[in-house]
Amino acid sequence: MDIDFNNKLEVTIKNEKPVILTDLTLSLLGINQQFQRFLEQETNEDYQPSTELYIKEVRSGSIVVELVALAMPVVPLIWEGGALKQWLNQAEALLQWFLGKLDKPPKEITKNDLKQWNSILEPVAKDNASQLNLTVSDNSKVINQIFINSQEANAAQNRIIKEINSLEDPDDHIQKRRVMRWYQTKFDTESHTGDKAIIETISKSAIKVIFENNAVKEAILKGDDRYSKPWHKLAYIVDVEVQTVEGKPKLYTILKYYPDDTFDFED
Repeated sequence: MDIDFNNKLEVTIKNEKPVILTDLTLSLLGINQQFQRFLEQETNEDYQPSTELYIKEVRSGSIVVELVALAMPVVPLIWEGGALKQWLNQAEALLQWFLGKLDKPPKEITKNDLKQWNSILEPVAKDNASQLNLTVSDNSKVINQIFINSQEANAAQNRIIKEINSLEDPDDHIQKRRVMRWYQTKFDTESHTGDKAIIETISKSAIKVIFENNAVKEAILKGDDRYSKPWHKLAYIVDVEVQTVEGKPKLYTILKYYPDDTFDFED
């Protein structure tokens, strides 16, 4: 195991209050996990380096932890300054996005990414006078450095929580017994285009509709003999799966239709 001790990432927490051990552990673990994900995204299947970070030294004063990685052989891309510097470049851009200084993140971001960054920032966000410094050096020469104070950490966490809430789990997308009214339909069970509906408890806009199977579509397009009004004047009760893009509903999949509960929404 060949560790590169010259290239290192120094994590400094300038704290005023004592730091909870769990918060510190999760913060360092989050940094390790984000570094791992960076390497996995930036390398291909033919080149799979070890992605672990190792603690080289813990110093007194503020909390100062030096992290080192395995020495990298030639990799499929030119990394000036090494993998740690390149990761910190990406981390800096991501923090800028959290703080509203960039319009979009520098990479595709998942809920796990967001949770890990929330943990990274937690020790500093909890201490009003604290600061997190991330410094990459090569042979003791600083080659990249970022600073995050407590106010910025709190602001970043607020954005992170908002983004986590927008990335709902798939089960949360299934909504039961919702009132739906047609906006347009082709009355064709073989067609997968042209069907749009409004479910106001989800969105006031007309959203594209597909069906779990043809039986559900046939049932809902069959009409209701109890009413003389046309199909677009009736309200239908359905179970629906909602698919979103950037938190906004873009597709309804009708899973179940409750014909006995159809009603005239103008009554």
